[in-house]
Amino acid sequence: MKILASLAALIFGASLAIAEEDLNWNTSQHNFQLNSNDWSLEIRTVLDDDYDHMEVSKVLDNGLIASLRYAEDGTSTEIRPKLTQKLFANDTWSLKHRMEYRYFEGAETDDSWRYRAIIGLKSGNTWVKLEPRWELGGDKKNDGDIDNVKWQAGYNWSLSSNESSSVVLTPFVEYQTQGSEGDWKKESMILGTNLSIKF
Repeated sequence: MKILASLAALIFGASLAIAEEDLNWNTSQHNFQLNSNDWSLEIRTVLDDDYDHMEVSKVLDNGLIASLRYAEDGTSTEIRPKLTQKLFANDTWSLKHRMEYRYFEGAETDDSWRYRAIIGLKSGNTWVKLEPRWELGGDKKNDGDIDNVKWQAGYNWSLSSNESSSVVLTPFVEYQTQGSEGDWKKESMILGTNLSIKF
């Protein structure tokens, strides 16, 4: 199975290399997470950009996670309630899906819904994630086609761990493309980090 995960990471890296000539690193994203029992708090900042967000999540029954995100991007604000459900998970594969509502203030952006599938593959501490996304409502075209895709690949580096707490640093690469109408062209490519503290 390690060979399969390594092959997926290799294919992901190769797709970045051949996707298009413009492979500049647009920016970097940095996340900080606090996790305690069923609650979590995430803070994200994006360098060379005005975007920041804070998100609170609560684990519910039946594999459900309810979240609320407050984001600021320049003069605009987004409030995003989300509901994520874990459908399947084992030592190698995972499958989730998510529905979210995006409410905007101070921006010429229509409020809309977004649905995504979250497909994960991991081997040890190395992982790859694929998220096709569909946008609905507002000024979005409700045609059933994939509107954009987010790819991620990373490594979970455990800095400290015991029975009741852990500290994990995860460097990752994120690559986003447009959907079928946009001919799968690159939207952004970033280097990111996630520091997760569980207690």
